[in-house]
Amino acid sequence: MQNPSHLAITTDGGVVLDLKHDRLLKLNAVGTEMWTMLSRGMSESQVVEKIAHQYGVDLSRVGKDLRDLLRRARELGLSPESVSIAEPPEQTTSEEEELSSRAPEQDHAPSTEDIFKGILGLALFDIILSCRTFETLCSIVKSWPVKPRRRPVSEAAVIGQVSQAVARAAVWYPKRALCLQHSAVTTCLLRQRGIHAHMVVGVRAMPFLAHAWVEVRGIVVNDFPRVKTFYQSLSSY
Repeated sequence: MQNPSHLAITTDGGVVLDLKHDRLLKLNAVGTEMWTMLSRGMSESQVVEKIAHQYGVDLSRVGKDLRDLLRRARELGLSPESVSIAEPPEQTTSEEEELSSRAPEQDHAPSTEDIFKGILGLALFDIILSCRTFETLCSIVKSWPVKPRRRPVSEAAVIGQVSQAVARAAVWYPKRALCLQHSAVTTCLLRQRGIHAHMVVGVRAMPFLAHAWVEVRGIVVNDFPRVKTFYQSLSSY
């Protein structure tokens, strides 16, 4: 992946998802502004001048804060060039909310085969998270191919079947499955059925939480329709 780290800007500052080291890092509002300016090509002196003028703070104090921020970032193996900035989500329309909330609730009974695949998928991604890294899991999901559909079928029906299959698989799975595993498995099973699904990872700064869900054409299909109003999208796979 070209950018192993992603920055989400929130009303309370910013959150960096560092895939390489499997961690989330929180920045305060001023630190987020500084980081964003640097990542967009501004020099350190330009950042210091702008922040000092904006907040009416002495240049030397801002300069020290910026140097401390960059020193700490280097210790963590991060740099403004290595972190991509996640754009704020577009407003969800009422039509999209209706499709999002309706698709998984359709009365489409999942097949035994899909439930079995769901259990195997949960186990696979459980092992990956235990033995490898979060970055490995995301890489696998991102590279999972979308198979051509064998015959015309309702997209809502497929989404409903797969979502219910993974939900039932989680009931039978002997361990508690995380939202990340749910979404990874759902994304891969939907792609096997010809649906261009994406796993999305999001965060919220207050309280400090991370979450994952699945989208099809930007519409949430395995979670509450308005999940994107509570969590800032960080990255999509």
